[in-house]
Amino acid sequence: MRKLVIFTAFLLGLLLIVGSSGNFRAYTSQRSAEFKVVNGSNSYVAYRCLSDPVPVNASSGVEFTAITVENLMDKLITVHVVGDYSSLPDGLNGSVDGSTYTLEPGESISIGGSFSTGDEVASGTYGVPLTVYAQWDGGSAELRDCSMYAKVEQPTYVLKKAIVGGVYNYTVGELYSITLQLNFTNNGPDGDFVIKDVIPNPGWRAVYLVGLPQPSSGNADMLIGVGHCGCAGWVIVWHVHVAHGETVTLNIPMDVVFFCNGNYVLNCGAHLYRCGTHSKTHVVSNRITVHVTGGRWP
Repeated sequence: MRKLVIFTAFLLGLLLIVGSSGNFRAYTSQRSAEFKVVNGSNSYVAYRCLSDPVPVNASSGVEFTAITVENLMDKLITVHVVGDYSSLPDGLNGSVDGSTYTLEPGESISIGGSFSTGDEVASGTYGVPLTVYAQWDGGSAELRDCSMYAKVEQPTYVLKKAIVGGVYNYTVGELYSITLQLNFTNNGPDGDFVIKDVIPNPGWRAVYLVGLPQPSSGNADMLIGVGHCGCAGWVIVWHVHVAHGETVTLNIPMDVVFFCNGNYVLNCGAHLYRCGTHSKTHVVSNRITVHVTGGRWP
């Protein structure tokens, strides 16, 4: 009996040491991890962090809830989160909301995170360790059990549209020479493709003089008709063979005069078709929209 009493007292002593440090945690895990930091006998700070990697396509970005913190103590607390981005490769950017939040007893806060990546980032999973700093009257805690992860994936096909020179703001009544550029990258097997693009007719609001498309490979035809976006205009059809890992370019020159201010859609977004199939893929480029100021002319 004496040995049992001594052994029991030893265990209780260990619990008191851990509890006084503010580091005692309970842990469960499924799709997310949940933690509780004990202070005293009945109150704690709980937080949940997302454990599954967040998918991010190359040359894109994503926002998500990185961590949720809940005040289950019997007093007011303040919390803020800091991320360690030192292990991210060049071209992959991460961020977490570092604002300081004050939580009443029973209140919780969802703290957002984000990742964005360029074309050059290799496929893989990358992590950002998170530290939660919690403070309350008479105590504090630093919680280091959470990370947020980005799973970078190179999409099979990438269609991107831009204006050469990067100018997207114009003035009424001026003559502009604009070149739309479409880039297609094939991360899949070698193949033959058709890419269809539409420059909509602006009606009375502007005059477009569209020149012949200039492909870096393959051949491109242009006709007047109704395109995939359901509007009439100049329809460009580009036939091209693209090897795995290759990027090809199509330039479309335009001379433009805008007659009134506002936003103008210069193309409806290009659609990709793979030869040998009967329908287009789900790959669509971005639209090109420009902003025009200066009132109405003449």
